[in-house]
Amino acid sequence: MKTGLSLRKEALYTALGIGIFTFFYGLLSGLLEFWMAPVAFITSAFYAGYGSKKNTSINVSLSFGMGIVWGLIAYNLFQIPNMNMLLWTSSVFGIMAFIAIILQGTILPFTRIPAWLLGWGTFMEISLNKAITNWPLFIIELAACMLLGVYFLDFGSDWFKKLMYAWFPEKQPASKSTSVKNNKPQRQN
Repeated sequence: MKTGLSLRKEALYTALGIGIFTFFYGLLSGLLEFWMAPVAFITSAFYAGYGSKKNTSINVSLSFGMGIVWGLIAYNLFQIPNMNMLLWTSSVFGIMAFIAIILQGTILPFTRIPAWLLGWGTFMEISLNKAITNWPLFIIELAACMLLGVYFLDFGSDWFKKLMYAWFPEKQPASKSTSVKNNKPQRQN
């Protein structure tokens, strides 16, 4: 059971790790001119909140990739002229979500539907609200930001927390040196 002090230490180490790695991510994304850098915060928060273990990061990453592929397909379907856009977009979203779940349940069991849909939704939110002039660069940057959220922000802050616990380990409470030789209760006279 954790005491109040260890909970404060856990919160402090987590906050420091997230703050430090967010700072360095800001520098990195600024130097690389990633205009969609906040995507990393979406995927980082998703990954941490999803409760993913480190050994599932590849599955989640591949699922983000499937979301990008799904986004490309949907975006191109939305470019078909003379369609009732409300009915057409709703149908495309519904059918593609259905297909994604079928694929995950059959031939792509390594994928994670929440990550797939998050990647797809992020792709659609950006591509439908901003004119994309360089599609290969857009896809590379989107994928990089998604992966940096998991592998730089999440893994980095977890690494920092482990480092802090290694440098400043938990203090163990002093154990009682008295031992009871006879466990039988004493009778009072």
